[in-house]
Amino acid sequence: MALRHRTREELSGRLARMWDASRANGNEPRFLEVVANAPNVAEFYFDHFYGGLFFNGIAPRRVKELVRLRLSNLHGCAS
Repeated sequence: MALRHRTREELSGRLARMWDASRANGNEPRFLEVVANAPNVAEFYFDHFYGGLFFNGIAPRRVKELVRLRLSNLHGCAS
């Protein structure tokens, strides 16, 4: 079952701002369009998982950089 991509107009205020920032940086905001189907999951991901992992020092810097590199490769980001 595929999840529906929400339009920018359907996103909550926070996700809409993140969508705008993503587009302004030249990125594709597909993840935000899909995670908008489950706002509670989006909140957990950005506030607790991603926020804790990358911004609150839970993981060593080396691990963070390796994760970012792998994610960029998986998502087709230019290197």
